[in-house]
Order: sequence, then C-alpha cells, then structure tokens
Amino acid sequence: MPNNKVINDNTNYWPLIILSVGVVGLFALSWWWIDNNFSDSAEQGQFGDQFGAVNALFSGLAFAGLIFTIILQKKELSLQREELTQTREELKGQKEQLEEQNKTLKVQRFENTFFQMLTQFQEIVNNLSFTYLNDDRTERLYSNGRECFSIAFESAPHKSDLQEMKTMNTSGWYIGMRHIIMTFGKDGYMESFSPSYFDHYFRFLYRILKFVQTSPLVTDFEEEYEYTCMLRAMLSRYELVWLYYNGLSDYGNEKLKPLIERYAMLKNLREELLADNLGVFGTYKQSAWEKTMPV
Repeated sequence: MPNNKVINDNTNYWPLIILSVGVVGLFALSWWWIDNNFSDSAEQGQFGDQFGAVNALFSGLAFAGLIFTIILQKKELSLQREELTQTREELKGQKEQLEEQNKTLKVQRFENTFFQMLTQFQEIVNNLSFTYLNDDRTERLYSNGRECFSIAFESAPHKSDLQEMKTMNTSGWYIGMRHIIMTFGKDGYMESFSPSYFDHYFRFLYRILKFVQTSPLVTDFEEEYEYTCMLRAMLSRYELVWLYYNGLSDYGNEKLKPLIERYAMLKNLREELLADNLGVFGTYKQSAWEKTMPV
C-alpha cells in the first residue's frame, strides 16, 4: 500500500549557503588584492607568510569549536538518555496500570459468572418439588422449595425396590430417608428414589465448586474459600444433611466429596440431625473424612 504521507523538511540552508559564498568570495578577493598590489612574487610570498599565525589561530579556534561541539553533543546525549529513562518509567507505569485494570476486569468477569451461578442455584432450589405415588398410583405433591430437604429426610413416604427392604416391610413404604438410612445404611440410600429428586441440585452445586477451584482468575486458596463460603451460607441445615450423605454415597464420593472437604462445606452441619450410627453410613460417620474436615 503506497505511503502518501508527506514529510516536511523545514531545515533552513540559507545561512550555510551565504557563509560558503562569503568564504569563497573573501578568498577570491584576497587573491585579487595580493595579485594587484604586489607585483614581485617574493613580496607576495612574504605577505602571505604573515598570515601563517592567523591560520594557526583559526586552526586552533576550529579545534576548540570541535571540542565544544563534542561537549554539546555529549550533553545532548545525556539529556536524551534521561528522557529515554523517564519514557521507560512512564511506559512501565502504564503497563502496570493496564495489568491492574486487566486483573480487575478478569475478577469482575469471574464474579459476574459466579453470582449468576448462585442466582441460578437458588432458582433450582425454589423450583424443587417432592412427590410420591399413592396406592392408586396417582401422584401427590408433598412439598416444594427448600422444605423438600427436611420433609424428604424426616417424614415423606419412601418406597424402594431393594429386596431386603421388601422383606422387612411388606408394604415397601418407609417414612423419611432417616428411617431408611438407619435401617439399611448406604444401600437403602442408593436404592431409594428420593435422592434422584435432588440430582440437578447436586450436579449444579458441584459445578459451582468446580468452577471456583479451576478458574485461572482465582489463584489463591483463601480467595477460593471466601467465594465458597458465600455458597455455604445459602445452604439450610437439612441441605447440609443431604450433602453429607450424598458425598458419602456412590453418587458423590468420587467428585463431590473432595470439594466438600476442600472448602469445609459441612462446617455448620448439625450432627444431631444425622441418622444414628447404624448400617453402612454409621461407619462412615466415624471415618477420617469427618475428622479431617477443614475448620
């Protein structure tokens, strides 16, 4: 692409031209004057020799001027170096400001996403509903919203296809997940249909924790912990109970449980709400997981 930019050179060459013409004119004039006033070549030579000292003087002045020019150039170069140093400092400051601004923008982007996820998480909780089938196979709404967690754990009727459960209870119905866990432990929890009501809830909770852990915008564990504390503060007491058992079950043992431990999500768990130490879950309750939860 042709460059149409016109470079204007405002350098004034007239003083140099005038000086050059003056020197040449003076030399020609002196040559003419000597040639016309001294006819004898010996006299002309003697007259010219008288100007030897003047030539030496001009040579010395020229050398002094050269030294002075070198000094000026050195001073100018020193000033240029100072200007370059100041320019580098300014650029460094601008770079640091840009980096700080970029960091702030990245944090804002992370927080926008994080708080949007918290809002969506709360919507998931609000939209929860717990239903069960009557004997005539009709569906009945038992609870909705956050109360689903307490109702499902304490008083909602449960039915399971676990053969042992059928053997012990011919009707196949059990009251509350607490009853099932106390009787059958982990197998009862895994075979019950009730945890499936909270599948979306636990998947999204895991996704929030994973987002905080893996985000390149949060590199300090204390910051990670502060963000997850906001999520923990949203959990009700029975949500923590369900989180406890889900983390110990096959559903959450591999992925969710390590994040529960990392961020002490069960810090505010009320142990009196847990099922008694019966069945498989009873042994888990005394496991190293509970003992090593962060404070």
